[in-house]
Amino acid sequence: MADPIHHETTHATGAIHEAVHEVVQHAAEHHEAHELPNWITLLNDHFDTGWTHFLHQWENVIFSGAIACLISLVAIRAAKKDTLIPMGIRNFVEVLFEAIEAFVTGILGPHGTKHAPFLGTLFFYVLLQNWLGLVPFMKSPTSAWSTTVAIALVTMVYVQITGIREQGVWHYLKHLAGNPQNIFGIILIPLMLVINLILELGAVPFSLSLRLFANISSEDRLLLNFAQLTLGSPFYIGFFFQLFGNMLAIIFSLVQAFVFMLLSTVYISLVLPHEDHEHEAETAPAH
Repeated sequence: MADPIHHETTHATGAIHEAVHEVVQHAAEHHEAHELPNWITLLNDHFDTGWTHFLHQWENVIFSGAIACLISLVAIRAAKKDTLIPMGIRNFVEVLFEAIEAFVTGILGPHGTKHAPFLGTLFFYVLLQNWLGLVPFMKSPTSAWSTTVAIALVTMVYVQITGIREQGVWHYLKHLAGNPQNIFGIILIPLMLVINLILELGAVPFSLSLRLFANISSEDRLLLNFAQLTLGSPFYIGFFFQLFGNMLAIIFSLVQAFVFMLLSTVYISLVLPHEDHEHEAETAPAH
């Protein structure tokens, strides 16, 4: 009786190993072999039609849109569970939001409360996109620079709008001009204006997007390399290799989403009126 069972187990293990080999071999032969193939890539390679080309061209938008829909559905469902004592998904969402709000207000002070929804959504949007690549035949949209640039540009626009609202148009323009205090500062206005525009409108989205893109695309390469390691080793050993790679990717993806939110929070703090912070320091009790 043991021989047939052993035979079936060996056959199943071999079939799984062969499937893994086929997927990894497909990734190795692909002209952009830096990640495991997703279901859209497989469709495009097997059918090679107009609609599969369209899906392949817009695959990052499709996966990003799927994450946006997921967050929206969770938020809508949690909002409908309006009870005196939060339960279920509403309780879970409120715990997450309170943690984000506590972190943001710790940096921005009282101003952080109104910015917590944006920063919290930003954090979970980036995090879930990072983690999506861990799901078989799915893809992390943040492994593409086009996706991270779009997120960074939205963040930059939000930061600048916040600066205009909090400071007023006149003080915001003075901020861009370097807050000139004398004739020398007035002479340097054109230079300071160019420098600040480059730093705030160019460097901010560039640094945010490039950091996230480089780290997540490196994670995808790591997962592909670990998958390739399974080809030269027994299935069970290869499974532990892949498990270790996935654990690293989960941790690194969480760190990158947190860093993205942290830097966005810092950029918002830089455009808030400094008079408020000075007033808080003056009125703080002396120890």
